[in-house]
Amino acid sequence: MKIVRHALFLALTAVTVAACDGDGVVVGGNQAPAINPDATGNLVQTAVDAGTFNTLAAALSATGLDAVLTDETRIFTVFAPNDAAFAELGQETIDALLADPDTLTDILLYHVLADQNVDSATAISLAGGSVDAANTDPLQISLSDSKLFINAAEVVVADVAATNGTIHVINKVLLPPTDTSEQGSDDGSDSDGSGDGATGGGSTDDGTGGGTAGEAGKNLIEVALEAGSFNTLAAALEATDLVAVLADENAEFTVFAPTDEAFNKLGQSTIDALLADPDTLRDILLYHVVADQVVDSTTAISLAGSSVTMANDDTVAVSLSEGQLLLNESVVTATDIAASNGVIHVLDSVLIPPADVPPVENLHNIYDTAIAAGNFNTLVAALQATGLDSALADGSETYTVFAPTDEAFAVLGQHAIDDLLADPDTLSNILLYHVIGGAAVDAATAVGLAGTHVMMANGDNVSLSLKHGNLFINDAQVIVTDVNASNGIIHVIDAVLAPH
Repeated sequence: MKIVRHALFLALTAVTVAACDGDGVVVGGNQAPAINPDATGNLVQTAVDAGTFNTLAAALSATGLDAVLTDETRIFTVFAPNDAAFAELGQETIDALLADPDTLTDILLYHVLADQNVDSATAISLAGGSVDAANTDPLQISLSDSKLFINAAEVVVADVAATNGTIHVINKVLLPPTDTSEQGSDDGSDSDGSGDGATGGGSTDDGTGGGTAGEAGKNLIEVALEAGSFNTLAAALEATDLVAVLADENAEFTVFAPTDEAFNKLGQSTIDALLADPDTLRDILLYHVVADQVVDSTTAISLAGSSVTMANDDTVAVSLSEGQLLLNESVVTATDIAASNGVIHVLDSVLIPPADVPPVENLHNIYDTAIAAGNFNTLVAALQATGLDSALADGSETYTVFAPTDEAFAVLGQHAIDDLLADPDTLSNILLYHVIGGAAVDAATAVGLAGTHVMMANGDNVSLSLKHGNLFINDAQVIVTDVNASNGIIHVIDAVLAPH
């Protein structure tokens, strides 16, 4: 385990930010004073005085990094987990780390930027990029719903001033990316490689752990079998002859592994049907694998907002939502479980590859598809009242339509619907606010756009976001995705969008 000297880690305080004079920065709902040359204590003093960083203080003392943090000739930026953040690791893990100063030093230094004074405004300007921590590993900076995240940890209090730097309070302990070349090292994990559920993005209760190195010599299949929570996945791999592939010590893979609970969401009849259809099942399983690459959680976070090609040649959308890493709409619940030939990340649901799109000549246009579905009668009537039915039936154009169901329109009330049908200009503006012109935006692309704004056909913008693994357009949830038509794509939403 590497040790980087002359860098540091920190502690910090939410207490000293209580009385803000209005010049502070609001992050995570808390307000803190801006950096102030009149700060009275160094980083260590500020942390100790706060009283809520006892575990951090003990860790600094155990590694000797407390002396670094008191150095008034240098300046640091520290992302400081409070006691509640450390408690998520579990007392057994904390005790093991306190007894392993080398590993603990590396973890602490992963929370520090040496010789840099980075305030929250600067950090926000760096969103979408990375910075190197004092242990030389990268930290990914991102924004989700206007909240600042370092990897998957939320900054809950920002810009706490100390005489030798700045403290930002975070709600999780950051764990450095696993170095697969050090598998089998004594890193405080359980001997079976299962760990205790501590990850850079939170913890998991499925027993798979995360942020740990696999036992020396154990390949991906062996590590998964020993975890005990991937029995359905193991059976699926056996049924498709993929066991030998993922056990190959001469290859490297990244596996996003659904737990037994994740498979159970499909229902036993679906599982049985897939086990009896090895070709379809193999395509699904390969959709969970990145071939010839070991992608750790930090790298995965850096890919948020983009798409990644999986081993079956289909792409998944990678995104961050409220500090959680998602592939499409599946949440990564544990990360960086290392094996001798790759790394495993745990998923809470099974990824389903995009359906093969039928030939265009076998598809209806968007307007006719909506009619045939039978649950868009109000939308169809609105399109007819505004003359937009002919536009969405035009095979020479391409559209993406976020289509409210009849139930969504019913929430408006019949009186409001009747008024809109009698006011085609207002109604047309509303309908065009549900349409992206000139592009067929599938669900994977939409998920990749989460956290951004998209201009609709009426000239107004909508915001795309992910909340608890669900895709939203403004406040409307997308409940069905990727209904293909000959001239575009329909996504079904549960509410009518109101233009600005």
